Amino acid sequence: MLRVELQGPVARLVYQRGEREAVAIGPLADLPTLLGLFVAQMAREGFTPDEICQAVKEVLEKVGKKP
Repeated sequence: MLRVELQGPVARLVYQRGEREAVAIGPLADLPTLLGLFVAQMAREGFTPDEICQAVKEVLEKVGKKP
């Protein structure tokens, strides 16, 4: 399950499935870096490439960017 929490200019991205969780926090103004951190955290937690791609797509939809 993906959660995108926006607190002013800062975004918190959380993807959780079962016992595994990936979290990335950073400025929304630097979205490429934030997404890179999020992908790295997801890979580190053992999420599949399909799960990672789907999560990134959902993040982009939720923050109003076209994937």
